[in-house]
Amino acid sequence: IFELTCQKDAKLVEIASFRNILSPIRRIPLELLSEIFQLSCAPKDGWDSNHDIVNRISVLCRVCIAWRRAALSTPQLW
Repeated sequence: IFELTCQKDAKLVEIASFRNILSPIRRIPLELLSEIFQLSCAPKDGWDSNHDIVNRISVLCRVCIAWRRAALSTPQLW
C-alpha cells in the first residue's frame, strides 16, 4: 500500500507540472484577461442589433472557472 501511495503522489506531482507547462494562460493577471475579453466581445463595426454579445460572453464563461470569474467580474461586459 505504501508503494502505491508513493506512486500516486509521484503521478500527482507529474500532472501538476504538466498543467503548469500546458496552461500559461493561468498566469495572466485578471485585469489583463478582463481587457482581452472586452476587446474580443466588442463588435468590430460598431454596435448593431445583430451583435450577440451575450453569446460571446457565455462562451468565455464556459472555458474554465478562471475565465468565468474574469468574465463575471468585468462589469464592462454586462
